[in-house]
Amino acid sequence: MKNRILFVVLIMFVSIFFVGCNSEPINLEGSSWKLESYVNNLGHSVSPVSNTKMNLEFKDERISGSSGCNSYFAKYTQNGNSLSFGLIGATKMYCTNPAVMEQETTFLSSLALIKTFKIEGNKLKLIDGNGKVLLTFTKA
Repeated sequence: MKNRILFVVLIMFVSIFFVGCNSEPINLEGSSWKLESYVNNLGHSVSPVSNTKMNLEFKDERISGSSGCNSYFAKYTQNGNSLSFGLIGATKMYCTNPAVMEQETTFLSSLALIKTFKIEGNKLKLIDGNGKVLLTFTKA
């Protein structure tokens, strides 16, 4: 009887393992996200400056969005959960609020460091090569 229970538990474990391994990869193409938080220059996770629009859209193998003051764009490459961005371009408008300009610089610099991502519920987390979440977005 004990061996039978152990066998059933083992079969259940193996079944769960294989179901988890066969999950479909997440495709970011066509998705839109609103920035919820980012890691600032002091290494703290903070919310965007109020009344700034910061978003990220994946479309036609490119990203685009607003970085708080300017618009930005780049090519992206996704392979499973690996993610990287090409050279990031942006418009060059000047914002009078220095906090917004600093936020924008940090945001765009963070995008260049991204190596992987994960989605948890309606949140997209962009992660650097050290495994640190630099940017967290909410599904738009």
